[in-house]
Amino acid sequence: MQLLPDDGTQNPKVIAGSIAELAKLYFQKLQIKGYSLLLEDVTAALVEETKRYAGNATLTCQRGSTSIITISPDLILEGFEWVIIEPCFSTNCDVIQAQLVEASRSMGGDGFGMTVSEAEQNHKDAKEQMPKLAFVSPPFSFKTMGERD
Repeated sequence: MQLLPDDGTQNPKVIAGSIAELAKLYFQKLQIKGYSLLLEDVTAALVEETKRYAGNATLTCQRGSTSIITISPDLILEGFEWVIIEPCFSTNCDVIQAQLVEASRSMGGDGFGMTVSEAEQNHKDAKEQMPKLAFVSPPFSFKTMGERD
């Protein structure tokens, strides 16, 4: 994350990073937890959840843009966007992991972690929360908004 200096609005920005960077960091965290997801799976899940967020709110990168923006691993997310997307992204990864573990059970492997139905319920709950959280915007002041002219 990058903490940008105050631009005079009293609302300094926080850049979380690109989808690829955030996915890589989260992938490393999942490896420590024993997940067997590939980096491509994690990146695809984050792209999917960023698209879900974009369906509920305007991404910061869209503001003032005059061209089409594709949601890809190169897209930069701000801190507040990442905080809203991360719960859905996390539960999406849980669903994928649970599906992999359940598939290994069918081949005689020992299962561990959440079942697919538990992970899907958690993901459903997170998806229901996203529109409520996406409706929130970064803090601003009416005093500083008036000085923007």
